[in-house]
Amino acid sequence: MALFSFGKKPESSTPLGPQQVEQRAHDSVHTPSSSVPEPSDISQTLDKITGRSSPLRVTEIDPKRTRTEIDVDITSFVNRKPENLYIIDGEKNVTKSIICTSDSDGGKTCLKLQISSIELFKTMQKLEYFCSLPDDISATYFECRKIQ
Repeated sequence: MALFSFGKKPESSTPLGPQQVEQRAHDSVHTPSSSVPEPSDISQTLDKITGRSSPLRVTEIDPKRTRTEIDVDITSFVNRKPENLYIIDGEKNVTKSIICTSDSDGGKTCLKLQISSIELFKTMQKLEYFCSLPDDISATYFECRKIQ
């Protein structure tokens, strides 16, 4: 036989007022902050792939170039060292992307492009590169290797 208490309010050891919210998550609740801008995906990738002491050379491609000219720039950049690992990344919903590879001196050389990361990904596929996410679960970039 069971005893049910109908009509009674449940007792709570910590009553919450009408304006309070109880948080039941392990992580803190993020509130929007307009004073601190979030770093861009490209800048986060550049920070992640370059060490503090390794040199970084970034060439910005003229935004007035046509899509065909940008494809030629990408092809000539990749054909210099086709066996290298290439890292591609871009800003979300914006036509800005970057492609980087290692130098012989241990640094990185990159091209900053005025095309979306999706278009850059498609170009790498046309050049017979396989692009996938790295093992690092916090990474937002793709690693591209030549299909042999």
